[in-house]
Amino acid sequence: MFKCRLTTILLTLTALASGSITMANAQDKPPLLVEPTAQEYGQMSPPPPQPGAVPLVPRGQVLPPPVSPGMAPPPPLGQKIAPLPPPRMQQQKLDNAPIAVATVKKAKIHFSAGKIWSITAPRGEEELKAAVLYDKMAVAILHFNQTDGSLLPLGVRPAVYGVTSSIGEIKRNLPEIVRNLVVLQGAEYREPESSWIVPLAYHGMIVAHIKVYADGIHIVPDYPANQEMQTYGR
Repeated sequence: MFKCRLTTILLTLTALASGSITMANAQDKPPLLVEPTAQEYGQMSPPPPQPGAVPLVPRGQVLPPPVSPGMAPPPPLGQKIAPLPPPRMQQQKLDNAPIAVATVKKAKIHFSAGKIWSITAPRGEEELKAAVLYDKMAVAILHFNQTDGSLLPLGVRPAVYGVTSSIGEIKRNLPEIVRNLVVLQGAEYREPESSWIVPLAYHGMIVAHIKVYADGIHIVPDYPANQEMQTYGR
């Protein structure tokens, strides 16, 4: 019995070494960035001030002088201004661009088709959308033409009113569309969001983008898309 088990183990190791058997590695799947809550940080939002209320000043503390128009406000008393990050830190952040692209390429094989929904835009036109899912969270939105159900590139929003294409047909085609999305070799950095933006293309059109955190490793969910999908998706 022992010799049989030993033989089985040796054969398995040989197959793994030769590449005939592959083993899934959880580390190959990029992590999803979860938005922290105020409780996790131990921070609570202060109550809004009442109209006309005068802020209380602790004993022994003096309020700073009023800020002149066009001048930046001074830091709170006792607090120092944080110095700018050294150039080396900035360079390390820039070096994460190719890492972000590689992260999206790894995550792309785990993308799946989400729900489809129609929503009325602020000007009254109808928009037809579908979600691209990663770990059951929407990470991108695809836009479709309401008249014929064709996939639209980013930036094109036809003014269609009162026309709804066959959502059932789009739902049938959506899994194939998601499988054929192409991750482009490049990333845009958006400073306010501390994230890399990696575009997705379909038949030569940029149709969506994936957001990756500044570290180039974590996939950032599209929270507004998740809210719309949960409310209107079908």
